[in-house]
Amino acid sequence: MFFILSGIFVKPLNNVHDWQKFFNHRIKPELELYIGMGILLIGLYTVIHHKNQMFLQNHLVDLIYGGRTLNFYTSPFWFINAYILTIIVLTIIISLISSRTMLVLLVTGGLLLGASYSQVSWVHINGFAMIPWSADTVLITLFYSYIGYTLFHANRNWIQDPKAISGIIIIATTLILIHLNGGFTFRLSLKSHLIQSSLPKAVALILIPTSLALGVMVCALITSKLPFKFGLPLIGRHTLAIMYGHKLFLDICGLVGIKNPVIILLIGVGAPLFTAITIQRISHLTNSLAYGLNNNFR
Repeated sequence: MFFILSGIFVKPLNNVHDWQKFFNHRIKPELELYIGMGILLIGLYTVIHHKNQMFLQNHLVDLIYGGRTLNFYTSPFWFINAYILTIIVLTIIISLISSRTMLVLLVTGGLLLGASYSQVSWVHINGFAMIPWSADTVLITLFYSYIGYTLFHANRNWIQDPKAISGIIIIATTLILIHLNGGFTFRLSLKSHLIQSSLPKAVALILIPTSLALGVMVCALITSKLPFKFGLPLIGRHTLAIMYGHKLFLDICGLVGIKNPVIILLIGVGAPLFTAITIQRISHLTNSLAYGLNNNFR
C-alpha cells in the first residue's frame, strides 16, 4: 500500500532546479532519517543485548548494504531502501517517457522480470543472496508506485465515488474469501524477494496486493467519515515513526516478560507514537523560543 501511496506524490521533473528541489525535499530527509535512526537503533541494540564493538561496527556497515542485511531493530529499514530507489526510478521514467502505453509496458515488464526468479543468486553480501539495498526489488515496487501515480495523479477523489468503493470492497472481499477457502495460496516478502503462489506469479502480484491495498485505503476513507476516529488519523500521520521504532519496543516487551498480545500491540504502536509526538513538541517549543530570542535581540 505504501508504494501505491508513494506514487501519488511523484511528478515529472523538467529541469535541474526541479531535480534539486526533489532531492532536497524528498530524498535527503529520508536518507538523513534512515542513517540517524539506523545508528541510534543499532547502538541501542548493542547496549541492551550486551554486544561487542565488532557487532556494532558490522551492523553499522549494514546500513550501507541495506536490504536483507538489515536485521534486529533495523529489519523494517529495507522499506526505506526500496522506497527511495522506487520514487527516484519512477520520477526518472515519467520525466523521460511521455507515452502512457510505453510506461505501462515498462513497469509491467519489470514486474514480469521480477516475478521470474526467486532471489539474486549470483551476488552474496554478509551471507545473503542480494544486491545492495536489494535494488532488484524495484522491479516489483515500481509497478505499484506507477499504479498510484496513474490512479491518483489526475484525480485523487475518484476513490470516494460510491461505485469505486463498492467495486474495490467486492473485489478485495472476494479474494480474501477465496483464499480462506483454499482457492489459492499467496505469500509475498519483498525484503527477501520471496514470491509463492498457486496462481501465476505475475497475475498474483498484479491482482492481490493492488486489490488489498486499495481495499485498505477504502476502509481508511470510510473510518475517516465516522464521528469517532479511534486515534486512527493520529496513527496514520506517524506511520513512519511507528515503522522505525516498533521493533525496539516489541523487543523490550519480550525482555521484561510482557506476553499479553493486546498490551504488546498497544506498546508497539503507542510508544513510538508518543516518542514522535514528544520530539515534535520539543522541537516546536525550541524553535519558538529561538524565534522569540532572535526577535528580542533585534
